[in-house]
Amino acid sequence: MSHPYPKPGPVGGRIIRQVLGLLKRSRFTLPLDSHILIAVSGGADSVALARLVVRYGRKLAQPEQLVLLHFDHGWRGDVSIQDARFVQDLAQNWGVRYWGGSGTPGLSGPDRSPEEDARLQRKAFFSQARAQFPGIVLTAHHADDLAETVLWRLLTGAGTTHGGGIQIQTEDGELRPLLATRKADLEAFLAEEGLSHRQDSTNQDPRYLRARVRTQLMPTVQTLFPDAVRHLVEAALQVQLGPRL
Repeated sequence: MSHPYPKPGPVGGRIIRQVLGLLKRSRFTLPLDSHILIAVSGGADSVALARLVVRYGRKLAQPEQLVLLHFDHGWRGDVSIQDARFVQDLAQNWGVRYWGGSGTPGLSGPDRSPEEDARLQRKAFFSQARAQFPGIVLTAHHADDLAETVLWRLLTGAGTTHGGGIQIQTEDGELRPLLATRKADLEAFLAEEGLSHRQDSTNQDPRYLRARVRTQLMPTVQTLFPDAVRHLVEAALQVQLGPRL
């Protein structure tokens, strides 16, 4: 018996069209013929991605192929434990599998920044999950992330080698289907669905350069240039995929 997918609301429908358009532009064959492992921190972006795929993703994958992944970086003590439980509850309520793991701050070595250390441990966890459930990992990087990454790399001189910013697909099996979708739309989608999410205070912590770019630089850029995110995203996608047909 086929899974009875409901019809999304206006915001959800718009995001689905954006996702399918990006994947088709990237020449993916749909539906994806593998396990779909959705990385879910518990934050708004990843919860929105998981909800979109689990509830409305009939053109992407079947429910039995879906797994929610959660990695605890070990930064926030009991709050991190609550994040993991939140994602576990989502998986249980939605009838899909859950796969969790945890890391240790500083484990990758003292010469790496906390952000790089966390990234390496998270990627190792994704690799372990893919060994258990062969397939691809979906992450919730979105258009605002892509725009700030492109700007960051231009300002640090890395634009000539990394002008495409965040890659739509990586060689180690990660796929970013929301790179054409704005964060505000993801938040509006959660409201449309009546869903809550967790807050990660490290996303706003001024000790991290990425947080300062997000909270200080990007708002100024968008005030001066309201279409900046759209232009930066399209420039990045053209580097990766070529001009729109």
